[in-house]
Amino acid sequence: MRRIGIMGGTFDPVHLGHTGIAEAAARELALDEVRIMPAFVQPFKQDREVSPAQYRLAMLKLAAMESRANLTVDTWEIERGCVSYTYDTLYHLTKAEPDVQFYFILGSDSLLTIETWYRAKQLLRLTGFAVGSRPTNDLVQVEQKAEAIRRQYGAEIILIRELMLPVSSTMIRDLVRSGQPISGLVSPLVENYIYEQRLYSEGSL
Repeated sequence: MRRIGIMGGTFDPVHLGHTGIAEAAARELALDEVRIMPAFVQPFKQDREVSPAQYRLAMLKLAAMESRANLTVDTWEIERGCVSYTYDTLYHLTKAEPDVQFYFILGSDSLLTIETWYRAKQLLRLTGFAVGSRPTNDLVQVEQKAEAIRRQYGAEIILIRELMLPVSSTMIRDLVRSGQPISGLVSPLVENYIYEQRLYSEGSL
């Protein structure tokens, strides 16, 4: 049975924290592939302005090219053109590819709130979950939460040992707007694309 990781998000822009945890999950869980799936609109970001899908997709494809793991970009949520609920996506994937073991990759901060997500009880029984810990999170609290979810829902929760880089898309957008460098936070190809397309700067789309 093939083992495939799924990583969702807005990716505005994709950064080395995203690709780093995808690569760590691929190594530690022996995944055959990691599909990065950008949301059309994330449920918790419906009131925020997001860059058009064409730019986010282009940056993801560039980041995947530079990755050391088998990262691919899946446009299913973009093509649906509606609010992207994780349950809907994973339900679709498990029905479309029943011979695949899926693992949803998320950060530890998301694990702490996952029971508030859309159809959380059903979601936690659909697939396995690979959790990347952020340096700012209390690792004991994360482990306790993971164990509580395992007991209550019978969910497979695997904590990735490698810590996520302390970087966020918001940080990168703010740095670009203020004219500060972003080298080392995004891949070189993504960095060049951001400047070429004048993304996140004053007066840009």
